[in-house]
Amino acid sequence: MKITYTICFITRTTCNGDEVLMLFRRKKPNRGKWNGIGGKIEKGETVRESMEREICEETGLSVRRLTYRGIVTWNETGGMYVYRAEAGGDSLSPCDEGELAWKPFQWIMTANEVVPNIKHYLSEVLLDAQPLEFACMYENDRFISMKKKPLPHSAEESVLTYS
Repeated sequence: MKITYTICFITRTTCNGDEVLMLFRRKKPNRGKWNGIGGKIEKGETVRESMEREICEETGLSVRRLTYRGIVTWNETGGMYVYRAEAGGDSLSPCDEGELAWKPFQWIMTANEVVPNIKHYLSEVLLDAQPLEFACMYENDRFISMKKKPLPHSAEESVLTYS
C-alpha cells in the first residue's frame, strides 16, 4: 500500500475550550466537507517536510510540537500520515483550498459537515500516545467502519522520502 498524503490537526486552547483548525474544502477529495490541513507528498521530500510545507501553504501558521500520530488508511489501497500540532501566535493566511476556521472539538465530533472518518480517530490523534494505524473501510464512497491497529515498528517515519 502506498501512503502519499499527509494530514494535520492543529489545536489551540481558548477561554471557551479546545479548538481544532479545520478546512472547508472547495476541491476533491472531500469537497464540501470540513477536514484537517494537509496534502500530497511531493517527490524528494520527507513526510515531515511535506507536512511542514502543507501547514505553511494552507494556513501561514507556525506550529509547535508537530507530532507524528500514525497513519489513516482506506480500504487497504491508500492512506495518509497523520500529525497533530499546536498553533503558534500567528494569524491565518487566506487558503486557495477552501475556508479555514477554528472549530470546537465537540462540534467536529458531531457535525455531518465533517469528513466522516475523522470523528472515529481524532480523539486518539490529539492524545500523546503510541502512533496507530486507523484502518478505514468504505463501500461506494460511504464510510463503513474503522479498526485501530498497532504499527509494526516505531521507526521514525520522517526518514521516509516519497519518490
